[in-house]
Amino acid sequence: MAIPRRTSLALFFTALTGIGLVTPGFQLLAVNQHLFLAVNVLALNFCLGLGGQISLAQAAFAGLGAYGSVLLHARFPEASLLIVPAVVLGTGLVAAALSRPMERLGEGFLAMATLCVSLVFTNLVLTLESVTGGSAGLMVDARLALPGLGPLAGDRTTFFLFTGLLALGSYLFLTLGDSRLGRALAACRDDPQAASSLGIDRPAVRALSFGLGGGLSAAAGVVHGHYTGFISPEQFHLELSLKALLFLVIGGPGNLLRPILAALILETAMGWLSVLGDARTLVNGLLLGAALLVGYWRSAR
Repeated sequence: MAIPRRTSLALFFTALTGIGLVTPGFQLLAVNQHLFLAVNVLALNFCLGLGGQISLAQAAFAGLGAYGSVLLHARFPEASLLIVPAVVLGTGLVAAALSRPMERLGEGFLAMATLCVSLVFTNLVLTLESVTGGSAGLMVDARLALPGLGPLAGDRTTFFLFTGLLALGSYLFLTLGDSRLGRALAACRDDPQAASSLGIDRPAVRALSFGLGGGLSAAAGVVHGHYTGFISPEQFHLELSLKALLFLVIGGPGNLLRPILAALILETAMGWLSVLGDARTLVNGLLLGAALLVGYWRSAR
């Protein structure tokens, strides 16, 4: 008998919390990198799994969150409670605004349009060298902080920040998917013409899911930027968006838990394969190919 979604999620987050409590702090460094990717996979699931919009811009949205928060904290180091929501909301609105004109493009051109968003972001960071540090990157001096708690720094604290983002994103995903708006999104994803004939405002509905995905990636970028202590365009390269898309496809767009597990398990497994040296690339490819075949087999059942 299948386990209910909410029960499986509760078990997953209970296990994840246990990992965070018992794992030595220095070993959480790699885990936090995987969690950063997993949050972006979940963010992409809002775009593709709910709205049916392929996005290669998640890295750009994460980068906007990181650079926006770091630059604002440099001027207002004690204003995390204002800066973080403003950056996340602003990035979400930018993503939603970008989504509307993209609706006029065919589905085949949407991925190319979001690819351009990533390239434009990278070029802006490189061009505004006096502000962003350009290709040399930018040192992060200010930390996220809360009144009464102080700075939110350290491997374990960051682990639970990423876990909190995953939990919040999962709750929003389930709530939105089960709502009337979620059913409208499903109609837009499965049969856009039928959805339009029923009076559903496709650009507005899909802009919401795209904006939520952009905002969640921005929140992950905020945590990641302040955690690493250094940000550069390479951290928010197109590879991040491609990885998020790959793991979402492996887990299945629209499924909540499987893509997150795919990102965490496969990224961990590929990290362990570093002992193979030059053969690592071949084994990584075989591992990902096998995972894709398993994902296809599950979806075809």
